[in-house]
Amino acid sequence: MADKTRRRLEIRPPIRHTTPVAQHVIIDGNNLLHAMHEHAPIPHAGRETLVKIVERWARTGTDSVTLVFDGATPRGGFAKQMSSSRIDVKFSAPETADDIIVRMVHQARQPRTIRVVSTDTAIRYEARARNCLHIDSAGFVTELFPSPKAPGGSSPAQPAGPEKPQSLTPEETDDWLDVFGIDDQDEPFDGFDAMME
Repeated sequence: MADKTRRRLEIRPPIRHTTPVAQHVIIDGNNLLHAMHEHAPIPHAGRETLVKIVERWARTGTDSVTLVFDGATPRGGFAKQMSSSRIDVKFSAPETADDIIVRMVHQARQPRTIRVVSTDTAIRYEARARNCLHIDSAGFVTELFPSPKAPGGSSPAQPAGPEKPQSLTPEETDDWLDVFGIDDQDEPFDGFDAMME
């Protein structure tokens, strides 16, 4: 009789970018959401899901983390869902998230301790000008979702750049959602949710 036991997806801990000194990691939230749609194993994600994913990543290190979203601060129950005890979640209205992040980088007293996550040109330009570490959002997705180990315990060779993952089975998708404590009630990001008040 065939074994019908569901194979569990091997979930590896997030990868941490380590340096000798503590960093302040500043993340362009909406930019990272778009990169996740192309490169993450979770088929859809909203802002609430992203907060949970980044929070899980942040727990593996001592860096401070600021996640900046476009739009107005949410109200009511959604405000509670978007809060975190481990990361600082900010909303940019009436400015853009880009404006907030560029100003944070520009005003940093120790810019070499800043790590910026964004693909936005203006943000990356400011980060380079201030000698901050920076990584594009697609590259950061590979830290949030490391590739599973190959059979025999070895890690597969890493591609030169982030690639769109192969399609997951429904069971594998459920495993990832379970890891982050995500249910089907989280709103998917539709490109306009940042404009909602």
